[in-house]
Amino acid sequence: MTLARALATFCLLPLLIGCGGNDSSGDPITIDTDSPAASEPPTEPTGPESSQPSQQKPSIEIASAPIGGNVESTENGYQCAEVNWLGRNPIPDGTTVKVGSPHLEPGGVFELDQTGCGDKSPPCGTDLVWQSNTFKPCFVGVRQIGSGNAVQLILSASAECATEADCASLQGQVPGSQISFTPGPPSG
Repeated sequence: MTLARALATFCLLPLLIGCGGNDSSGDPITIDTDSPAASEPPTEPTGPESSQPSQQKPSIEIASAPIGGNVESTENGYQCAEVNWLGRNPIPDGTTVKVGSPHLEPGGVFELDQTGCGDKSPPCGTDLVWQSNTFKPCFVGVRQIGSGNAVQLILSASAECATEADCASLQGQVPGSQISFTPGPPSG
């Protein structure tokens, strides 16, 4: 007899004696602790449940995403680019493109400054995700800080795809950035 069964028998015995009193036959009341009704339920495991093996989806890192769009000059050396996806269009179903942080090449002529875009949104950056059914352009603002030649907007991206072929097709026919900012005459 296990300790739990012995305790159950010990605890139930006074209860049955107190409630049952004497029966008319004068036979003592017995409790069968070996019956299935008196057995304890099986204990559940306390460790973490086993998980299904994760399936790695195909992915790709794009150092210079295929982007294009219009650049609009505003006052005081500010410019704003509307950034559109020029890769495979539409973005394949089951593919998620995560936009990275924009940067400018070469440096020293413009600096990133979202003020150039006013209230246009969303800004391009690490919180932005493009999918086939949720694509909308983003905006990058700059401010001229020096003189020089045109400066290219570079936007990195990473993508997770349904298939390897979908990832391979994302660069499209025109890889890299087609957006550049052209400096105006030096202010002063």
